[in-house]
Amino acid sequence: MNRFTARLGTWMEEVVKYSRYVANGGLLFTLYFTLIYGAFVYNNFLERIDGTFPGTWIAAGVLLLMPLGHRPRTFIQEADQVFLLPELGDIRSYMVGVRLFNLVFAALRGLLVLLVLLPLLVRTESYTSIEVLSVVVTMVMLSAAGRLAKVEGVREWTILPFALVSSACLLMDWTEWAWVPAFMPFVFLHVKRNERIPLLHWLVLEEKSRAQFERVISWFVDLPTLKEEVRERRVLTRLLENRVLRRVDASRYVYGLRILRSNDSLDLILRLTVVALIVMWMSGGWYVGLVTPLFVGLTALQLVPLFKRLEAISIVSWLPITRDEQIAGYSWWAMRLLVIQSIVLVIASIAFGATWDAAVGLVLSVMVTRYYLNRLN
Repeated sequence: MNRFTARLGTWMEEVVKYSRYVANGGLLFTLYFTLIYGAFVYNNFLERIDGTFPGTWIAAGVLLLMPLGHRPRTFIQEADQVFLLPELGDIRSYMVGVRLFNLVFAALRGLLVLLVLLPLLVRTESYTSIEVLSVVVTMVMLSAAGRLAKVEGVREWTILPFALVSSACLLMDWTEWAWVPAFMPFVFLHVKRNERIPLLHWLVLEEKSRAQFERVISWFVDLPTLKEEVRERRVLTRLLENRVLRRVDASRYVYGLRILRSNDSLDLILRLTVVALIVMWMSGGWYVGLVTPLFVGLTALQLVPLFKRLEAISIVSWLPITRDEQIAGYSWWAMRLLVIQSIVLVIASIAFGATWDAAVGLVLSVMVTRYYLNRLN
C-alpha cells in the first residue's frame, strides 16, 4: 500500500493547507452564523411536532437518497495511464486502500445525516435502542454501498431496490430488520468487484471528485483554474441575445451568458432559494425574516469566486474592455439576481409569519449583497 499511502498523505496535506485558508477567511463567518441559526430553527421545529408528524416517511425517503450522489476519490492521475500499466497485476493493495478510504467517507456521510434525522425520529417515533441501532447501521451501509458501487463501475440504480426494501421495513414497523436488505448489496458488489484497476473509470471519478472539492474551496480561496459545468439552455440564450446583445454591451452579454448557463450560478440561486423556503417553513415564524439575508449572503458568497474564475477563462478577457468594465458587467447581473432572490424570500417570509423582521431582512440583504460585490475589486 506504499503508493496509496503516499498519495493519501499528499491529499491530506492539501486538505490541511486549504482548511487553513478557509478557517482564516472572513467569509466563513456567514456559514457559521447560518449553521447556528439553522440549529435554533430545527430545535424549534422539533418542539412543535408530535407523534402525528410523518417522521418514518421522511426517514424512508432519506434511505432512498443515501446511495445516490457520491463522488468517490481514487487518487488516480493522468500519468498513471502510462506508468501504472506494468504494475496493474500487482497493486491490489492500492485498490484495497481506495475501497477502505471511500468506505470511511461514506460512513461519515451517513453519520452526518443521522445527526439531523435521529432527533426527528426520537421525537416522533417510539423506537427501542435496537431499532435506533438498526436505523444507524442501515443508513451507513446504504451510503457505503452507493459509494462502492461508483468505485466498482456499477450503476447507482442497482442499489436502489435494496434501499427500497429497507425503507419498506421502516414503514411496516420492521425497523430492527431494515439492515438486512441494506447488507445484500455488498454481496453483489463483491461479485462485481474489479480485479484490476479500471484506470479510465477511476480517472474520471477522481476528476469529478476533485472538481467538487475545488468548487467548495473556491467559496473561500481564489481558484481560477476550477472547471465549471454548463448547460445549453436555448430559450434563455435567445432571450439574452435579443435583449442584451442588440445593445452592443459585450461585457454584460458574455457574463450573462455564462451566468445563465453555469450550474454554479443560476442553478445555485434556485437551490439555495428552495432550501431557504424549507427553513422558513420549519422556523414557524420565529424571526423568519432573518432567513433572507442569511441565504442571500450564502448565494453572494459563492458568486464572488465565480467572477474570479470567469475572469481567467472567459472570452471577456479577449475583448478590448477594461477590468472595471468587466466588474461592472458581472455586478450588473449579480446585483439583479440577488435582489430578485431577496424580494422572493421577503414575500415568502411574510407569508410564513414575518412582520417587522421582513423589512430588516430586506435591508440586511441589500447590505450583504453590496458587501460581497465590493469584494470583486
